[in-house]
Amino acid sequence: MRKRLEVVRQRMTVGIAAVVLLTGLAGCAGGSEPNESGEAQQSGTTNESGGGTSAAGNEKITIKLMQFKIEITDKVKAMAADYMAEHPNVVIETQVTKDYETLLKTRFASGDEPDVFMTKAFTDIADWSDKLADLSNEPWMASVSPSAVDGMTVNGQKLGFPVAFEGYGFIYNKDLFAKAGIDQVPTTLTELKQANEKLKAANISSYTEGYKEWWVLGQHLFNLPFAYEKDPVASIDKINKGEIKVSDIANMNGFFDVLDQTVTYGKGAESVGSSYDNQVSDFASGKTAMMQQGVWTIDSIVKINPDIKMGMFAIPLNDTAADTKMPVGVPGYYVINKNAKNLDECKKFLTWLHDNGQKYLVDSFKLIPAFTDLKTTPELGPLAADLSAYVEKNQTIPWAHTLWPTGANQEFAKPLQAYVGGMLSKEKTLEEVQKIWDDRVKK
Repeated sequence: MRKRLEVVRQRMTVGIAAVVLLTGLAGCAGGSEPNESGEAQQSGTTNESGGGTSAAGNEKITIKLMQFKIEITDKVKAMAADYMAEHPNVVIETQVTKDYETLLKTRFASGDEPDVFMTKAFTDIADWSDKLADLSNEPWMASVSPSAVDGMTVNGQKLGFPVAFEGYGFIYNKDLFAKAGIDQVPTTLTELKQANEKLKAANISSYTEGYKEWWVLGQHLFNLPFAYEKDPVASIDKINKGEIKVSDIANMNGFFDVLDQTVTYGKGAESVGSSYDNQVSDFASGKTAMMQQGVWTIDSIVKINPDIKMGMFAIPLNDTAADTKMPVGVPGYYVINKNAKNLDECKKFLTWLHDNGQKYLVDSFKLIPAFTDLKTTPELGPLAADLSAYVEKNQTIPWAHTLWPTGANQEFAKPLQAYVGGMLSKEKTLEEVQKIWDDRVKK
């Protein structure tokens, strides 16, 4: 873990500032996190090839594709269908699942290994690196945005195909803010509390938060106090070595203040039972004024309410406005199993996806491209315009959860959910988080 953190420290000297390449953004959507039932979705039919890296005649080649972007499942299936139409000897099996990390490990353990799958930056891609093909010399690699390279580089090898740039904060309904007399977005904890009070006075519910989902609470929201550290890598390294505790993180009290506000001015303890779908549906239909989510939600929102006026602002954890920044980064990469039966065909597929990236990654998937030769369009929506404003002002922070001990994010959600449900105190919650952290470091 310490060796891995040192590698990450060196990469983060380049840091999120490199994301200035995003300043031309006009809007965004897409997604990095699941939002539906989690059942496997498949495109094409199962027809295993006989092995090797190419097929002769009418012999079918099968590519097993696995990813966690459930909100674009249908679009991924359509993309796969297009590829199969252009390559009649290829069958792409697509599986998109909610419990992604568990199923991915299960498939590798059972021998049903995917050929192309998704993994996250830094620690996750490092954990899988011994099973991944080196993509350093692929033709599209020269077009990868510089800020997307570090998160998928291990021992000098570039192992990933960056899917998108993403960021998150509080997405808000501009009409409901105006109705409550809120004329500017909050930039401090005090201002956030004042905004919530104004919404309450106007009989408007502030939040439906999807705390049923581990990643909404245990990863995204809990990422903030660590990301707000002056040196996230150094702070996390100190926790790993037992020099400081999780409770010593400077903005930890601010995190709990925000969490308390989302509960108090939202669904209360019932927030633990609210899913991602509940969260997006309530916001899109105007039942709530805000939700803690990211640019990937826009497509789901406008499907419900195409006329909604919305924006996104960074979540404050203290009363210093200059400290309030937005997490921006690359959420995931396509990688290739180096033991794939049809390795060359898998590489051809990623090359095709890049060559057609404007059509699929941008126009269809509604993602902010992490390639310099792909362009964002105004049709992507309003959220990335707000994201880019933070980037232009250099008001961004990293996705520090990529530095946590592997698998800790899902475990952190459990005591945090218990806190939201009124079953644990803040002190006991932090004790449980610390225990999870220490146990994970020892593994």
